[in-house]
Amino acid sequence: MKMSRKKIAILVVGLLVVAGVIIQAVWRPFAHRKAAGNGEIVLDIHHPDAVIDSEALSRLPRDILSVPLLRDVLTQDFVDYYESDNTRLSAEGALRRLAFEHQLDWRDELIRRVFDEPAHVLLWRSPDGRLGYWVMSMHRNGFAKLLQGVGNVATSDAQLSQVAKLSGDVPVYALKLAVGRTLLFASKDDRLVVLSAPGVLLDEKGGLLGERADVVSGMLSSGRDDAARAYQLDAPGESPKGHRLVVSANYLSFGYQAFFSGIDALRFDFSSTGNPAGGRGVANWQTSALIVPDKLPQQWNSADLWRALPANPAACTSLPADWKEASGLLGKVAGGGADNAAAIGDQLTGPAAVCWYAKSTLVAPVFVARVKKQDAADIAALKTALGKTFGDVIGAYEAKAAKADGADSAGYRRLPVTTREQGADVTVWQRPVSARSGTALTSKASFASQLSAERYFPVTLALAHGYLIFSPDGRLVDDTLAVLDKRYPALADTLAPQRLPRTILTLTPSSAAALIEREAGAALPADQEAVFRNASRTHLVPKLHALAHYPPVSLTLPQNLPGSTGWVPVEWWFDRARAGAGSGSTEGAADTPADQPGTGGD
Repeated sequence: MKMSRKKIAILVVGLLVVAGVIIQAVWRPFAHRKAAGNGEIVLDIHHPDAVIDSEALSRLPRDILSVPLLRDVLTQDFVDYYESDNTRLSAEGALRRLAFEHQLDWRDELIRRVFDEPAHVLLWRSPDGRLGYWVMSMHRNGFAKLLQGVGNVATSDAQLSQVAKLSGDVPVYALKLAVGRTLLFASKDDRLVVLSAPGVLLDEKGGLLGERADVVSGMLSSGRDDAARAYQLDAPGESPKGHRLVVSANYLSFGYQAFFSGIDALRFDFSSTGNPAGGRGVANWQTSALIVPDKLPQQWNSADLWRALPANPAACTSLPADWKEASGLLGKVAGGGADNAAAIGDQLTGPAAVCWYAKSTLVAPVFVARVKKQDAADIAALKTALGKTFGDVIGAYEAKAAKADGADSAGYRRLPVTTREQGADVTVWQRPVSARSGTALTSKASFASQLSAERYFPVTLALAHGYLIFSPDGRLVDDTLAVLDKRYPALADTLAPQRLPRTILTLTPSSAAALIEREAGAALPADQEAVFRNASRTHLVPKLHALAHYPPVSLTLPQNLPGSTGWVPVEWWFDRARAGAGSGSTEGAADTPADQPGTGGD
């Protein structure tokens, strides 16, 4: 059957229309003028989650590896990852294409120089938890030629377009790198500002977000923004030396900073002294903390905590807990309500400590806090509140658990809470909770028939000798009780006495390496994850063994803290004597340069 020319023409036109719709829907070649319309991104333009000031961003990963400990733990892949970042490669490719198609005199050296200029970067967390949104401010001295003719190119290029104008008629350009990936940039006089996504500056209709537009205009005019005021930083100057990294405690704590609001941020300052003979330069990292003294419980004195915790932790840190905030959260989940939670929070004082040990798992640390001095009536009331809260909050549905007396057969079944009085000052509550990642084997438990998994957590809470102790692994609570009864060595016995009150973190690399290696092996079963398990053995395990040769390290604050909010230095101390006794080797740590953090031994 022959088709008429008219039908053939209609069919061809129809196919072309369908093909055009599909191409436009997938690649959007005719929508470059709306490339920036991705909707507003939620962030606080005045308070970034991190700030970087660098004399050359491209050198930052390599300079990080010049720190001996990091050089032994990380690999060249760490540098290659950031040098091969998709955004950087896409931007370089886009600039090369623009130069070729529009006959611009942009040599490769000029394009690479964009990433070697001094930069000031503000970063915010993205929905995936990374620092995925950023605004970067640079001087355009080294690549002014790169910006010449951009306006003319933007009128005739599908990948580059003008999308807005800031105050003073400063044009904002969008450079489309890929589907769903667009950079914005604007320049004025000798300054250039680049934004990671249109939604940082524009709303869903492509209009300027007034407050953010004012900030970007200010960065173009004076190079200043609110980050310095938010974190009490000195201006980096026109030509910063080395690198300065500032990260908010809110970001590092996954949003839980309200529970220890006495620390606001951490800062890392890097400087390097090059070797004129061409050898490796000497690296020097300095660490600081931005503290709020008014919110530090007991001036962050952690001595009592270290005296109660068992020795040789994989990692242990002190947190300046805000017990009022913590009890508020507890009141929302506990059956006793806000009053019961407040009764517990009111009796806690000072900072808290959390520690991980090689004998347990990453998901089962031990928590320790001090309890205020109180009379017998107050202690009895506290025990009642703790017992009720523990029973309400701890536990999961156990299908095989025996029905509690008087309970509905279809009710929420859990194993019972056991309460033990171990002397006049020690009360222990415990409830088994079935879990595949538990720290105890079900087969060895007397109540195995009531558990729903092959493993379980012996979740334990103890009130003993003025301390509150909690852990999903009851063994760690038992060890802590043994320390308080002078039957087990305390962590304080292994730390320098003069630095005990101001020690905020201690790490035993050999224990930490053993813990991580075992956890990685458990997470990658040989019969299910053979490829990743082999990769772990090839790449991760050797680095952990290198880490294990380092001596124990502790971080301390100055003995005297300032009276108002400000930055204080954080000192690193390596205990080589203890490392020699524990591992028989201090190789690696002995190579630490004299100006490296941690040169002072205990």
